[in-house]
Amino acid sequence: MDLHEVNKIISLLFAFCVFAPLLGIFLKGRPFWQMTLFAVICFMTVGGLHKPQEWGLTLGFVDFYRGHTKGYAFYFAEVFALALVIGRALEDWREFRLIPPGLWLYLAYVALSFLSIVNAPNPNFVCMTAFRTLKSAIIFVAGYNYLRTPAHLQIFLLAMSATMFSEMLAVLRLKYGLHVYQVAGTFEHQNALSMFATMVGMVFLAAALAQQARFANLYLMAYVACAVIQQATLSRAGLVVFAAGSTGVALLSLWDRFTRRRVVVLSTLGLVGAVGLAFSLDTMIARFFDYGNEASVITRKFLNRASRNMVEDYPLGVGWNNFAIMINQPYPYGRIIDAWEGEDARVTVDETHQKGIAESLYYLLLAETGWQGLISYVLFIGLFLWWNLRAVFRFRGHFLGALSIGMLAGFGCNYLHSTLERVLTQPRNMMLWFLLLAATARIEMWRRTTRQEPLRETNSAGATDAELKGYAAPNPLSWSVQDIQKK
Repeated sequence: MDLHEVNKIISLLFAFCVFAPLLGIFLKGRPFWQMTLFAVICFMTVGGLHKPQEWGLTLGFVDFYRGHTKGYAFYFAEVFALALVIGRALEDWREFRLIPPGLWLYLAYVALSFLSIVNAPNPNFVCMTAFRTLKSAIIFVAGYNYLRTPAHLQIFLLAMSATMFSEMLAVLRLKYGLHVYQVAGTFEHQNALSMFATMVGMVFLAAALAQQARFANLYLMAYVACAVIQQATLSRAGLVVFAAGSTGVALLSLWDRFTRRRVVVLSTLGLVGAVGLAFSLDTMIARFFDYGNEASVITRKFLNRASRNMVEDYPLGVGWNNFAIMINQPYPYGRIIDAWEGEDARVTVDETHQKGIAESLYYLLLAETGWQGLISYVLFIGLFLWWNLRAVFRFRGHFLGALSIGMLAGFGCNYLHSTLERVLTQPRNMMLWFLLLAATARIEMWRRTTRQEPLRETNSAGATDAELKGYAAPNPLSWSVQDIQKK
């Protein structure tokens, strides 16, 4: 181990074992600073201000490996999340939840996926992914324990709005200042940025259409920022999914309650979208007919077929994060790609050339973690989609119902897009995903608490007046953002 690795270990031990606990002690009983730190965590779901930055340290980095995890990565956002968890636990232990609703199923998914280590040619790569996936749950725990009232959800939306405005500036700089064709912004790849913008963009649109929601116009501008980012990525699937998701949010919002504001906003968005489409139509059409698209589609199909072949031979999976090993020599699973390339007489096939991994998240999970990993993952995402759907009906006509529409659409779009891209394995996308899952779990708890009580109209804070059991403060659902800062 070289001196650089030793220095990183010392820095990480200090960050997680000294700095985070001390910061957590400081946060106890200080709502303003808790709010500030949570906003910082939200901003760190993107990769920087104007270019990709790691915002963390990685141990044991394997540069040559083509898998989805190349080392033991630690992110500063996780340090802040741990501090927030400690602060909330010290402040209100009775209401604190170390394992929030639904997280148990995620932990089961991690455990079942880890079973694939028995077949892994490189167990260390399995441990890398298991460690990263398990550690990311701290974002879920922090989000759930912070988002205690709808006013806290407003803070979340405000922080993410500022984040997407910043990301849009980075994207515009790259697209029009540096003339980049497919813009990745501060992310590792344009597809990661595309799915990120879709997931949070659907939430912004639903919140902008909510009944009497505060900051509705700001959320509308944040949605437009997401649309601008989406267009700049020129992700073919992303453009289609974003449009489909927006249509879904619009229809569900009109079903939720047919209001003049919703009709005006949606009509205006449709008009602006049509004008924007007219200006960028040539570029978008050209993207759909780019050279190499057909070869990319065929390669994806062969990688999916290789995934099926792997799971037939290894029902428990070939090993988490080991696909990139199994698809290459000396293993036989990549030979179908070599045979296809050899059909062209002009091409000399190099069987030692390193092939990539399956693009479909589900086929990748199937091959690497086996049937037990894929099924547990589908059950996990299905549970939260079900909670979103139940909240849409329970809080119909209220801010929480509108927010649930957005998360239902955002999750659905990302899970659909995951059939083509494995972006939810990227740390930035996972952070946003966990924050939204935490919001879903909190709303589900409110649904269980208020299911026997009648709900009145939304107030100026964009929240229901229903009382929640187990809170010492009166009527926490009616707290405003200003109340959070004062209390």
